[in-house]
Amino acid sequence: MATSYTFNFWLSLFFFVAHIAGNFMVAKRNPALEAMLQKYTFSPPFWVFGIWFVIWTLQGILFYKTAGSQFWTNSLTILFILICIGNVGSQIAAFNNWSGSVYISFIICVMVCSILFMENASPFISSFTIVKSATQLYVGWATLAFVVAVGAVLVAEQGIISNSNYSLIGYTLLAVVPTLIWAAWFINQTDYRIVSIPYFLVIFAFALRLILRQ
Repeated sequence: MATSYTFNFWLSLFFFVAHIAGNFMVAKRNPALEAMLQKYTFSPPFWVFGIWFVIWTLQGILFYKTAGSQFWTNSLTILFILICIGNVGSQIAAFNNWSGSVYISFIICVMVCSILFMENASPFISSFTIVKSATQLYVGWATLAFVVAVGAVLVAEQGIISNSNYSLIGYTLLAVVPTLIWAAWFINQTDYRIVSIPYFLVIFAFALRLILRQ
């Protein structure tokens, strides 16, 4: 069994490194993508996406802390690999102007698998405290990325909903989601406060953009 955990660890680490390398390899200027996003208000400024470096750093620490342990079960390994595939797949789809449905499918894969990964990893929090921040921050960003991605497709690509209407939906979620998460914590529910950090970051980014435009 120890051999299985070790194999899963190295396999997950391989996909972790490979998907980061893949992100840098596919990231390139795409005038068509930039033009599409200009039609869409609910799109965070570029610097917000620097949160990936924080997420990857936390995941790197997680790998360091869990090396040779029973953390890397078969289910966690499969979920993590799917997260990596969904992540780099969404980047490839976005930068190569693939269909919005393909792009959203990859984003959904990331979001769903990251939530399941967080839940399946939660029993290990007492053994590896890094689990909470590494998994929750990813879930927070994945859920927010889903909202942003859906808006980009529906507003800028398909024109199904107006920019102003979806922006209102997005801003409402930015306010409601953190509020509900913190309210749940105050009434002694499960602590998911770290999930809300990306939402606060985007709220700050939009507020800063508004202030600088005045």
